[in-house]
Amino acid sequence: PASAGSLARTLGPRMRRPNGIFIYLIGLAGSGKLTIAKAIQQRLDCIVVDNHHVNNVIFKLIDPDGVTPLQPSVWDQVMEVRKAVLTTIRDLSRPGRTFVFTNELLDGNVRHTKVFEDVRAVAVARGALLVPVRLIVEPEELARRIASPGRAEAYKDIDVEAARRKAMEAKVFRPSGINCIDLNVSALSAEEAAARIVAHAQAGA
Repeated sequence: PASAGSLARTLGPRMRRPNGIFIYLIGLAGSGKLTIAKAIQQRLDCIVVDNHHVNNVIFKLIDPDGVTPLQPSVWDQVMEVRKAVLTTIRDLSRPGRTFVFTNELLDGNVRHTKVFEDVRAVAVARGALLVPVRLIVEPEELARRIASPGRAEAYKDIDVEAARRKAMEAKVFRPSGINCIDLNVSALSAEEAAARIVAHAQAGA
């Protein structure tokens, strides 16, 4: 099979924007954000900035059980880590680099809005194309995925009933002032989702 680098080259110069691309995967916990991000990485020369790459710097220190809600002060510390990551990308990452970000962001949550706007600000500072993608999953499929092996060890949510309720009641964050793609991934493989996302990004590049 072709390497990630050779696949990236087949996409042509339009995909390699001079100032890079920020693909932002937004979806509920268990929607497959990291799996899809890794599939995108097989198609593009990019760096994946998964939310748990950031969160787990703090989570590893406090032994979360994946069920009990975390104290607000935990998220305050996570935000400090996120700030350092975004500052590094803004000021030190190679010009033209492409990134894939992942986050669980919900409509109506002030902190989640700030998380998105912080990434948007870095994209603007670098002159990068920001491509938000809302990943939608049906409640029963999300419940099935939340029960997947290995999630607890990765400090991820594992409460099946809470996931089912969230999928029925919560709305995935929709950014204002920017076009985004809504992608129902309930019946899509990560590779199929990645192909559609890359095609969408390529069309906007």
